[in-house]
Amino acid sequence: MENSLFEDFSKHSAQDWMAQLEKDLKGQPTDSLLWKTGGVKGKPFYTAEDLDFERFDYTHFSQNTALLGDRFWVNYQPVEVVHESEANKEALNALAGGASGILFELSETPDYQVLLKDIELKYCHVAFHFERQNLAQTLVEKYREYLKAKNIPLDETNGFIHGPGAPLLSTGPKLLMAMMNSESDTPLNLALTIGRLIDRVDTLTEQGHGVEDCLRQAVLQIRLSNDFFLEIAKLRALRRLFSTVATGYGHESANPTLVAEAGPWTGEEADPHSFLLHATTQAMSAVIGGVDALLVRPFYNVFPSKKSLAQRIARNISTILSEESYLNKMVDPAAGSYYIEHLTEELFHQSFNILQQIEQEGGVSNLDLTSFQPKTSR
Repeated sequence: MENSLFEDFSKHSAQDWMAQLEKDLKGQPTDSLLWKTGGVKGKPFYTAEDLDFERFDYTHFSQNTALLGDRFWVNYQPVEVVHESEANKEALNALAGGASGILFELSETPDYQVLLKDIELKYCHVAFHFERQNLAQTLVEKYREYLKAKNIPLDETNGFIHGPGAPLLSTGPKLLMAMMNSESDTPLNLALTIGRLIDRVDTLTEQGHGVEDCLRQAVLQIRLSNDFFLEIAKLRALRRLFSTVATGYGHESANPTLVAEAGPWTGEEADPHSFLLHATTQAMSAVIGGVDALLVRPFYNVFPSKKSLAQRIARNISTILSEESYLNKMVDPAAGSYYIEHLTEELFHQSFNILQQIEQEGGVSNLDLTSFQPKTSR
């Protein structure tokens, strides 16, 4: 087609849109349309004139696109380990049903021979979460012994480890270093998340680890909310914050692993099936925002007598977004969106200003949140 269809439409500036808006409001102030979400204020509309900042590749992934496609994220299913044999069966069913990763939730060091029986560790992601103190060393040592016995190189395994005292490994499973909850003040929470990461990196380097290893093996986990566009911008801003801090350490090519979690679904709802809608919108915002892994908590309270169904529906949300919505075909579908780009920029600058303030006061570990007054002005 030689002639563009858009040539029939004249371009309009932001001033043109504002004039039309004032006309439509019929005397009401345009300030009445200003909004605020997650601690960020916004205008009634955005145009290309708002994109006056240098473009940043928020979602540059260190993926093997030839093997995994244009856009890949791990579809994790959580499996609580009470009896290793039952957990193993549950994990195998999940992997056969579309999951590409398993998050084992542990209360003690498992018998890996039973827990990981028939699980091909080279071809899926396996993560471990535990909350008990003094479990980390034994858990990791036994895992390495299992891999050695199976002749599986550590650097050919994928996943992450999350728990108190979890060690940093030079290869293999990464280390979850900071978690971000879905709270109202997004700039502050972004700053605190990266601040916790900095504290963890400082601790690990004091133990003799290199900064580059710390940044390369870093995992950040985000608990999602129902604010669709805010979640997209939050994840993109988080990746940019990490890149800025990594550049400060002298490793600008470092890229974090972002893991997003939707759920658990325990709140009061008139129709508990609405949790399925919440999970879908949260998962979609996470994928568009650029996560490397997605965990949708099963809907146990919606289907209390059908555990496998509760797991399958949660697992299939990620599959549908990939295979039916084709979000696996584009790396950054939000690129160029006036609103999302502006929101990302605002979140980045406000949170970075707060992060600088936190570091000036000695870091998160020395911060008194009850008296801390964040400054968010740009």
